[in-house]
Amino acid sequence: MERIIFIDVDGTLCDVDGTVPQSAITAIQTARKNGHKIFICTGRAKSEVYPSIFAIGFDGMVGSAGAYVECGDEVVFHKSIEEEALKELIGYLEENNIAFLLETTKGVYLKKEDKEELEKIFKRSNMAKNGAAEEFVSLMHAVENIHDIKNVNKVLYFRAPLDIEIMQERLKEHFLILPNSIGGFGENSGEISDKNINKSTGIQKVLGYYGKTKESVIALGDGANDVEMLKFAEVGIAMGNAWDYLKEYADEVTDSVKDNGIYNSFKKHGLI
Repeated sequence: MERIIFIDVDGTLCDVDGTVPQSAITAIQTARKNGHKIFICTGRAKSEVYPSIFAIGFDGMVGSAGAYVECGDEVVFHKSIEEEALKELIGYLEENNIAFLLETTKGVYLKKEDKEELEKIFKRSNMAKNGAAEEFVSLMHAVENIHDIKNVNKVLYFRAPLDIEIMQERLKEHFLILPNSIGGFGENSGEISDKNINKSTGIQKVLGYYGKTKESVIALGDGANDVEMLKFAEVGIAMGNAWDYLKEYADEVTDSVKDNGIYNSFKKHGLI
């Protein structure tokens, strides 16, 4: 049976310092040779995915936590945040002195002063190893007027003086707020997305494109934005290093990123 496998990036494909184990690369490339389709399924916008990750070789991507989908080179789904909702969100973040990044398919944008602060935060984090911090910062663009940015898929925030629960209550009409899935942003950080979009939304667009059913789906993840993906998949797999919260929704738990979790799960399910 041909499978379609969806793999989260941060904490699943790569470790907190950005390292992708060679065993994961081997598993992905071998599974594709065996006739299976492999997609990255990430909270990151396409513009935030490192070229070295794309170079591994995938059949497409579900990006921006489900708001952007590519099958091959074809964009099959793209849902930006509505302009009025985005305007309200930015206003709220600015009023509360919360630093933020606007993620779009073409780039990631933030204020100059926020970029400078984020660079300092990254240098103190695990992302400082292996050049991951520098690579991520290089993808960001400081702009004079953040309000000019359009077609925003998702928003990342950091340096928040408010608890996530307070923010969610205030913004619940349009948005879902989850803890940040990208390491290095600090504890008071998170990701804000359209409350009606999640990774399973994007997965269903992929299935529709290929005429497949959910019985063909295997998904691997580690964080809060992977819950719907694992619940939807025929086989939902949590990494050994996954949040305990996510493991409650998984069909099974594999080993951690460092302990060849992807390779071992692929082997178990006969993909390689």
